[in-house]
Amino acid sequence: MDKKFPRIHRLLHWAIAFSMLFLLFTIFLRLNWMNKNNIADILLKELGERDISLDGEEAVKIGKAIRKPMWNWHIYMGYVLTGLYILRLIYMIVAGPQFKNPFNKLNSIREKFQSWVYITFYVLLGITLITGLIIVLGSKEYKHSMETIHLKALYWLLAFIFVHFTGILIAEFGHMKGIVSKMINGKD
Repeated sequence: MDKKFPRIHRLLHWAIAFSMLFLLFTIFLRLNWMNKNNIADILLKELGERDISLDGEEAVKIGKAIRKPMWNWHIYMGYVLTGLYILRLIYMIVAGPQFKNPFNKLNSIREKFQSWVYITFYVLLGITLITGLIIVLGSKEYKHSMETIHLKALYWLLAFIFVHFTGILIAEFGHMKGIVSKMINGKD
């Protein structure tokens, strides 16, 4: 199968991929090194060694303030990804999707699986972006429930990355040799 990837397709693909990786990196930082409790513990330890006392809650507030600029980048990149997602949907409407109809009985099981993976990706990415926008721009009464849904995005994103890279390897060494080169520069 000789699949062509026009420049706009490749640009959107890589822009979305790097945006998602950047967002994943900010999540990783927030859950690990830039965790408010970790920062609070460091503050309490360092200040304690200098005979300066600080309440634990105040240390957590300072921890949140320290990581806020980093977390703002998560929000900004969320806006960028939302724009890229909308452009990608418009591109699919204009140029047609790059995957086959999963309901077509003539398609192989592999083609149907690939199609369902892409459909699931776009639906879950849409949900993730919508919940993120509601968290930032919406009513505070929905914030907690939207954060719960939005946090689950970490799990589907990691699963998608694994499935995507596995599929790339299978395709590259199997039925679609040169697909990586085509996605990078449009040529074999």
